[in-house]
Amino acid sequence: MAKSIQSKEQLIEAVRYITSETSRMAQKVVGKTFPIKSLTVFTHSQAEYELLVQILESMGKPYNYNNGPRIELNESIQADDNWITHLRIRKPDHERPQVGCNDFETDYEAFKGDYLLKYADNFNLIKRPGYEMIELYDKKFDVFAYVVSN
Repeated sequence: MAKSIQSKEQLIEAVRYITSETSRMAQKVVGKTFPIKSLTVFTHSQAEYELLVQILESMGKPYNYNNGPRIELNESIQADDNWITHLRIRKPDHERPQVGCNDFETDYEAFKGDYLLKYADNFNLIKRPGYEMIELYDKKFDVFAYVVSN
């Protein structure tokens, strides 16, 4: 799924795709899936970013900003067994050609203890001021997933 998103329908399709692919990736790497409520769609041009921010603004109320606006959706998006309640549009970044990423809703310390060292080829520990996160990736997938402390 590497095409430019041009409508609300395509944005929702991308949300469902990211959810499905990150769940498939987790299943492949650790043998299980995790709940998802928050998701980010990556944009690949300034024009796509501006259009998706405009669409996003009609879908909910501002929640916070980090590399692009994030909203709390007025209506959750069902994606497989998940209900997406928060959606971010990420500014274009040539380092991020993927479709998007999401946060897995699970106990951070348990996840870190169970999986980080055991599956080191697919996890990256990222330390930030005040928190840390574990990035799940696989070169065969065009998505990322994260488990965030705090």
